[in-house]
Amino acid sequence: MKVFHKTYLGDCLDIMKKLEPESIDLVLADPPYNVPKTTIKFNGRTYISSDFGYWDSFNSDNDYLEFTKRWVELAVKLLKPYGNILIFSKLEEIGNIKKIYTLTGVYFKAAIIWHRTNPAPRVRKTNFRSSCEAINWGVKGYNGKEKKYTFNFKAQQEMHNFIETPLCMGKERTAHPTQKPERLIAHFVEIFSNPGDVILDPFAGSGTTAMVAIWLGRNSISIEKDERYYEIMKERLGLLKNV
Repeated sequence: MKVFHKTYLGDCLDIMKKLEPESIDLVLADPPYNVPKTTIKFNGRTYISSDFGYWDSFNSDNDYLEFTKRWVELAVKLLKPYGNILIFSKLEEIGNIKKIYTLTGVYFKAAIIWHRTNPAPRVRKTNFRSSCEAINWGVKGYNGKEKKYTFNFKAQQEMHNFIETPLCMGKERTAHPTQKPERLIAHFVEIFSNPGDVILDPFAGSGTTAMVAIWLGRNSISIEKDERYYEIMKERLGLLKNV
């Protein structure tokens, strides 16, 4: 079976409209998180800013939710019946993602927690360190009864709804500030898709999902709007496919 890996430079809200409806087996998305911009100033030191990703902030929570609903609607149209969708989010957004799933014809199956074992330290020490994120799992058109969706159960010890990995480090790390670990993405690709399936990543960043798809014999469609990260993705995929 011939495997393909397509990459698109542009806004997923535009590009997804041009893709074939019901042609995707798995949507795996790491979208903007609606992280507020903050700046900290210490005496005798430079400013520390959280504005490392312009895409991650919105003018209001309503703007963020409207954006999320728009792209999820487009992604769901591309999913095959009983196709899986996984969305990374802050823990605080699980309820909102569940509502958006319901509005777009997706059955919310579960929230899986990813624990980052090496989170950034808290400079001001006024809150807990941000070490957990949610992966929101839904199934298109599922009625809550028959298991018609793809779900490849691994060994019992691998199937907790909680997974721990460190953040990307060493040779795996690229310039993308919110890059997800290859091990984490591979875990979910193996569970929620089969060899030969088509995986859509609407916010591809530096291309980790596409790389994992190459390793595991899946097809991939990757969309990234930032040319800097798109070029990193193209370079990574080119080196990998030439091995």
